[in-house]
Amino acid sequence: MDSKNLRLHPDGRWRWHWDPRFLDGRRSVSADRREAELVAAARRFTMPTLLVRGAASELVHEAHAREFLDLVPHARFVDVSGARHMVAGDRNDQFAAAVLGFVGALDR
Repeated sequence: MDSKNLRLHPDGRWRWHWDPRFLDGRRSVSADRREAELVAAARRFTMPTLLVRGAASELVHEAHAREFLDLVPHARFVDVSGARHMVAGDRNDQFAAAVLGFVGALDR
C-alpha cells in the first residue's frame, strides 16, 4: 500500500489522504486576486481539456463546473454519478472510462 496517499482507519478500511498544509500556500495573495489570476489563466487554455466532476461533490458544485466551461468553452465535461469529490476513488470505473474516452478522441 502507498501510505503517502492512503491512511488505514480504525475500521480497517483504507481511505484517501490529502495534506491540510496544502491550504496554507499563498496566504499573502488576497482571495480576489487569486481568483482573478485563475480566471485569466483558464481563459488562456488552448490545450484539450477534460473536467471530471463527481455529481455528488461537496466541494465542486455544478455551477462551478459551468463557470469553468464558460471560461474554457472547448473543454469536455463529465459529471460522474454516484461519486463525490474523490471521483477516482468513488467510481474508478466511470472515471477511467471518461479519461480513456477523452484521450481516445484526441487527434493524433
